[in-house]
Amino acid sequence: MSSATGFDVRAYARDPRDLRPADLELESLRGLAPETLEVLVHLWCVERGLLDRLRDILVTPTHAEPRVTAFLTTWSYEQHWLAETLAAVLAANGRTAREPGDTAGGRARRVWDERARPVLGAVAGNLLGADVTGAQMTTSGLDTAVLAEVYRRLAAAEPRLAATARQIVDLKERHRAFFAEEAAARLSGSANARRLARVAVSRWRWPGTRYCDPGPVAERIGRIFGAPTDRAGLLELDDELAALPGLGGARPVRAALGRLARE
Repeated sequence: MSSATGFDVRAYARDPRDLRPADLELESLRGLAPETLEVLVHLWCVERGLLDRLRDILVTPTHAEPRVTAFLTTWSYEQHWLAETLAAVLAANGRTAREPGDTAGGRARRVWDERARPVLGAVAGNLLGADVTGAQMTTSGLDTAVLAEVYRRLAAAEPRLAATARQIVDLKERHRAFFAEEAAARLSGSANARRLARVAVSRWRWPGTRYCDPGPVAERIGRIFGAPTDRAGLLELDDELAALPGLGGARPVRAALGRLARE
């Protein structure tokens, strides 16, 4: 489960970074600005929703990959406590962590995801074989990298959250290291994996916009990434992704920001 030169999954599993509400001085985080709380609500929705990735992954051949499943066991534990911590910050500010209402299209997509997608995904995944794992690692890494940038901007915008946000960024960067290593290895070894990854990347959307009205998300993201210099780190993620085998020219972050700007 560990690589001699790369990401050590055994060491990761032995040392989870479970940021918990008890680790924060919640009293000092009261009275956060409403716009900051809106961003935190969105982040809570996203972090909690990422746990659904296990449902989608574990019905595919990836469930037979011991290195990946060992990583995801600890990853899901860390994700759970991260979502709980964000909920605690919101509660300290009188806000209840809850998902926004689904749009009509979002409700249809949710029904599809919860009822049909696991079954069809299992069938399709088993037909495609282990190459599907490369695409899953690629988009998981993209989600993680984008969220790390959001937390960085949040730290800059709200000094009281800076220490907590930096801890979360460190957590995300560790996750990102695993996903990047796995994606590179799998894409370099298979033309079919590269093809599946290109399709997955072309369909990628900003985290947390699959079910809800993306308009409010666009407003929040536009606020914290308002200046061109603020967006520079985000756009660099496209260059990093394009360096992966078979993904030259891919610009999913720029495309997602463009869609949000049109909402």
